Amino acid sequence: MNTLIKNRFIEYNFLIFPIWILPVYFLTKSIFSSPEISLIIFLFLFGESHFASTFLFYFDKKNRVVYQNEKITYIYFPLSLCILFVLIGMINFQIAILIGAVASGIHVTRQSVGVTRLYSNYRNLFYEYLIYLSSFTFLSIGFLKFSFKKYPQINEFMQIKFGFLYENLNLLLVNNLSILILLVFLLSVLSLTEKTNFKKKLTNLCGILIYSPYLFLDEMYDAMIIGVGAHWSQYLLINYKVYFHNQKFNFYKKSILLFIFTYSLVMSLIIYKFHMNIDILRNIVLIPLTIHMFHFYIDAFIWKFSNKKIRETIGERLFN
Repeated sequence: MNTLIKNRFIEYNFLIFPIWILPVYFLTKSIFSSPEISLIIFLFLFGESHFASTFLFYFDKKNRVVYQNEKITYIYFPLSLCILFVLIGMINFQIAILIGAVASGIHVTRQSVGVTRLYSNYRNLFYEYLIYLSSFTFLSIGFLKFSFKKYPQINEFMQIKFGFLYENLNLLLVNNLSILILLVFLLSVLSLTEKTNFKKKLTNLCGILIYSPYLFLDEMYDAMIIGVGAHWSQYLLINYKVYFHNQKFNFYKKSILLFIFTYSLVMSLIIYKFHMNIDILRNIVLIPLTIHMFHFYIDAFIWKFSNKKIRETIGERLFN
């Protein structure tokens, strides 16, 4: 079995199967009387710090050979994408939110698949597609569930437009707890049937379950922290291995960490206000959302090990 982190406890709990987020998050909510505090804590420590970690690729001098020779892919196009996203957000904020949500779903699922590949010497397309299917299914059901709750007019529109079909979909799937549990159980069992090592099976299972909280929780931000929190944990540990493990903790490294913590604190407060429905200028919310879009795009390239330069810079440190 491949081993990326020598400490087995950390590797299993922060990379392979970060299930600890579930009990720790609800324990945090039970300690603090206000749910906002636990949201801020997890956004600060994991969510926005994971977005800030994207810039580690550009801060590291060894990676200059990658992005300086491919400026269109790593600099010009992502900047253009960010400008376009801001313009869309200023014209129609809801469309920008929808675009970001779709991009996030694709990005998180791609990473889940990527993590499974770290623990296998070959690709099994069936189990990779199974992860994509699970994410698409759980997100679709969750989207319907939260949309109907937050926007009653959508519920009324669906009833008028689709009538009997909508009522049965809502009754048999979206609000049927038994069917949802059975669906998650069957997909989970199926993910463990691959004839491979134990670590690979657990990463399969993690990929299946990552969006399952959207089926059962009443608050979207709870589902996000518990589900996508596993994604944040994996990303942070992988970046630690590449950019900090067995390296001198000099002034430059301290400055980078200070940037990550400062960025994470500021952006967490903005996102927190947005999720808690506190009045905030939408143009301000577009700042972290635009950086999220940058992250979703650029991550498809900075971890692309089919690129020889990425293998020689990032891959060599990750697998060493």
